[in-house]
Amino acid sequence: MIELVYAFIFVIIAVIIAHREELDIEKKIIYVSILALIQLIVLGFVLLYVFSYGMIGAFLMISVMITLASFLIMKEINLKNRKKLFISLFITFLTTATVSLVILIISKIIKFEPSYVIPLMGMVIGNAMNTIHLTLDKIIDSVKSERDILWGYLALGATEIEALKPFIKNAVKSALIPQMNRTKSVGVIFIPGAMVGMLLSGANPLYAAKIQIVIMWMILSSAVISGVLICYLMHKEIVKV
Repeated sequence: MIELVYAFIFVIIAVIIAHREELDIEKKIIYVSILALIQLIVLGFVLLYVFSYGMIGAFLMISVMITLASFLIMKEINLKNRKKLFISLFITFLTTATVSLVILIISKIIKFEPSYVIPLMGMVIGNAMNTIHLTLDKIIDSVKSERDILWGYLALGATEIEALKPFIKNAVKSALIPQMNRTKSVGVIFIPGAMVGMLLSGANPLYAAKIQIVIMWMILSSAVISGVLICYLMHKEIVKV
C-alpha cells in the first residue's frame, strides 16, 4: 500500500496547481481521486470473487455492467418513453458485446476465461456507452433545431427512419470523432492502456502491439454498431422530441 501513498503525490500536485490558479476544483479532484481508489479496490475484491465462479460469474458481471450502463444513459437522455429507452439501450449493449465476444473467441485471439472476457467486455461496454450518449445527445438536439427539415422529409412521403437518416449520419459521425482520433493516433502520439499494462508485465512488445490493435479495432467497431443501432431502435421516439 506504500506505493499508493507515494502515487497520491500526483493528486496533491493537481490540487496545488488548481488552488494556485483559483480553478475552484480542489475538493472535486480529491473527491474523484478517492472515489476512484475505493471503486477500484472494491472491483479488485469483486473480481477475485467472480473469477472463482468461472464463466458463469463472468457472464453475470457482464449482465450487471450492461444493466448499469443502460440505466445511467437512460437517466441522462431526455426521451419520454423511459421503459423503451432502457430496453433499447440494453439490447444495444448486449448486441455490441455479443458480436465483439464471438469474434474474439472464434478468432482465438483471447482465451475463453473470465480474466480475459470481463476486462475486454468492460472496454466494449464503456466505449459504447460514451458513443451512445454522444449520438443520442446530438440527434435529439439536431431534430429539435431542424424540425422543419424533418417534417419536410415526412411531408414528401418518407418514412420516419428515412427522414431521420441524415440526422443519424451526422450524429454517429460526430460521436465517433473521439474514437477515430484515438485510433489514428495510437502508437504515434500515445501508447494505450492495455499495451502499457502488458509491457509493464513483461510481455513481448510485438505481442502487446498485436493485442492492442485488436482491442482498438474492436472498440471502433462496437462504437459504430452501438451508435447506429440505438438510433434505429429509438427512431420513433426521437422523431417525437
